[in-house]
Amino acid sequence: MPSLTARLIASLFRMTGSLRKRYSDGPDFLKNIEQSRAEQQFPDAKMRKRLDVRESSYEGRKIFRIAPRDRPVAGHMLYWHGGGYVYPAVDIHWQFLAHMAEKHGIVTTAPLYPLAPEASAEEAVDWAMKFYREFTPERAGPFVMGGDSAGAGLCAAVAQAARDEGRLLPKGLILICPWLDVAVSHPDQPAIEPRDCVLTIGGTHAAAKLYARDLPLSDPRVSPLFGDWEGLPPMLMFGGGDDILVPDARVLKAKLPSIDYVEETGMMHDWPIFFLRESRAAQARMAEFVVRNST
Repeated sequence: MPSLTARLIASLFRMTGSLRKRYSDGPDFLKNIEQSRAEQQFPDAKMRKRLDVRESSYEGRKIFRIAPRDRPVAGHMLYWHGGGYVYPAVDIHWQFLAHMAEKHGIVTTAPLYPLAPEASAEEAVDWAMKFYREFTPERAGPFVMGGDSAGAGLCAAVAQAARDEGRLLPKGLILICPWLDVAVSHPDQPAIEPRDCVLTIGGTHAAAKLYARDLPLSDPRVSPLFGDWEGLPPMLMFGGGDDILVPDARVLKAKLPSIDYVEETGMMHDWPIFFLRESRAAQARMAEFVVRNST
């Protein structure tokens, strides 16, 4: 059973609908996306004081590197943020990466990749692959690649493309509540939706159509679940029982039984990047995975 704090926060999200309205189809969906561009969040002054936060750019997109300031580096991670391929990174992403640096010594590089509707899936994956080609020789050492939600989907798409190009692969992949089939058509999802305090099927599908644009929803660049998973590095994956995306994780686990999969009953979408007791345990497990595979 989830912790009391987890249950209270999920109940609050359900009552207020503060997150679900961002992922609900309707006349306000595009307005919410537009507003998110004006209110984009970045590492704040407190984080920059505590940690070694460096900002650069690649082809006009911001790249953040978050590293510990007062402790040795334990491992490296390339991370793609979630947001349904339409929303930018928010404070919970930055706080998660800050905790990974401060508590566990993980250095994270976080590219702010192109989003829909301004960019299509084809354009986003192309940009991500260009960055990946630059990142791997610059890193010149082992690293893990990860992402949450849509970012986990992009992580998988990039890993598949990098393998197909014969490029250096990460030593491991971390998929946090991954969105791997953007069609949101699994028969288990309607029964989960009333319990999901973050996502809706209609809103998620609307985001998918904006992102896919002219590509079929089954194209592996859009829905990497349908791509080739052979020859990829070891994976650590997380799912939540009250998340409409959990069927994606379950289907992938069934295809690849070797995946180290952690599913928590009753937990919301993206719970491993939060500040809950369950989140901190998941983050410690991620850190161990990063250290083991990037040192």
